[in-house]
Amino acid sequence: MYPSVLRHSACNWRKVPQLKKWLQIAINLSGLRRRSSPPLMDFRLSLLIEFAGCDAPELFKRKLAEMLQKVPLLESLSITIRGTSRDVFDVRPLGQFLTPSLKKLKLQQTDASLSCDDLLITVVHSLPHLVELDLEDRPFTLSSALKFCEYLIALSIVRSKMNCPASFTRVDNKGMFHVSEGFKRVESVKLGGFAKVTEAGYLSILYSCRNLKKFEVLTLPLLSDSVIDNMTGVARSVVELRLSSCSLLTSEALEHLSSFRKLEVLDTSGCERIGDQAPFYISKVTTLTRLNLAKARITDVGLALLGAGDLPIVQLCIRKCEKVTDKGIKSLFHADRKICKTLSVLDVGYIPKITDEAIFTIATAAKALTDLSLRFCNGVTDVAVQMLMDRPNHNSSQLQMLDLCSCRGLSAEAIMLPLPLYAFHRLRWLGIGLTDIVAKRGIFSAIWEARPRLVVCGVCCDFGCCDGWQCNKVR
Repeated sequence: MYPSVLRHSACNWRKVPQLKKWLQIAINLSGLRRRSSPPLMDFRLSLLIEFAGCDAPELFKRKLAEMLQKVPLLESLSITIRGTSRDVFDVRPLGQFLTPSLKKLKLQQTDASLSCDDLLITVVHSLPHLVELDLEDRPFTLSSALKFCEYLIALSIVRSKMNCPASFTRVDNKGMFHVSEGFKRVESVKLGGFAKVTEAGYLSILYSCRNLKKFEVLTLPLLSDSVIDNMTGVARSVVELRLSSCSLLTSEALEHLSSFRKLEVLDTSGCERIGDQAPFYISKVTTLTRLNLAKARITDVGLALLGAGDLPIVQLCIRKCEKVTDKGIKSLFHADRKICKTLSVLDVGYIPKITDEAIFTIATAAKALTDLSLRFCNGVTDVAVQMLMDRPNHNSSQLQMLDLCSCRGLSAEAIMLPLPLYAFHRLRWLGIGLTDIVAKRGIFSAIWEARPRLVVCGVCCDFGCCDGWQCNKVR
């Protein structure tokens, strides 16, 4: 087996010659396989295409068809379209060019004004070996043809955040009942934006999945607290549970969370009615390593309860938990608990009462910390940044990503120039957008000269600056 990945990224259609170059590579690879010895026939290709800021739909369709026809052994296809307010790319003809060998198909971020039930039916009947199907902003209805995907193990159908608060208004419980008939082998389900589907619709899917490992739902206004109680049949196998932006969910929804014996990931971000009782229930899940409580109504009491559970948490997000203070951060790391040794990624952004004291606590207690987000924490000052820079043998020297976006308490002198040799020596990404640091003369060139591998973001990106392959402006 010789794995090969063919990827193309187009940030602008003015770069069409580059697209043609990559298309020629695809054609050449296909021809090479036909001319080569039998072992090379085992090539398995993944084709990832990203188009942005485009206004040439005919060129898109023609070149896409040409590409697919020249890669007969394609196993994975991902098409991402960005930067357009309307769906200039009609991918409905896609079905006639798909090869039966395709196992993974992803169509992402396009306008939902184009109904694609016909596409969905074509895809299902053209791809007998389809294992993963990911549609973003695509179906107006859920076709019962999905039940014929007998090998399907992963299904994702969501309305992207870019188009919120829109939803799949035609899909109701009946649609869910129909598609759930083919879910016996499914291990991963991600559904978002189905505003008319009640708990009964999702339960039909849960009851059909015999070995569910990942269950993720987003922006579901009709999902109630009893959803977890009704998951007892799959609780033994679920590893990842995400219930995001479900406005009816409260802390009581998590009361029986301890029945999930293999749970490693829990995400209740955007569930604003979840309060201090939730961390108590969560603390009973001893296998949990990743937790997202963004926008919850938890206070310092809730963080103390979470810390008392002594969980081996690797990633923790309490972004926009506005009632949390420095005291809560201190109680989370109290008495050298497991989290002090395991926590690698921490997001405490958008918390107005976080100050330098909390940063000192985090930097001192979190021995494995690599990523820290302090964005929009106006109580953070130059003192905290200097502390993170100035101790080469301290825990803070392990930081690889640091987000200081819109920390208005920082002055232009928060990062002193020239940079000391030991300052940020492991840092790979630094976000300083909307701070006075950006206006400092020579700051970007000085940092680049001292740390050529460090990406400094002068806008307001989250970690990494890139979404797929389309990067924002990085200084």
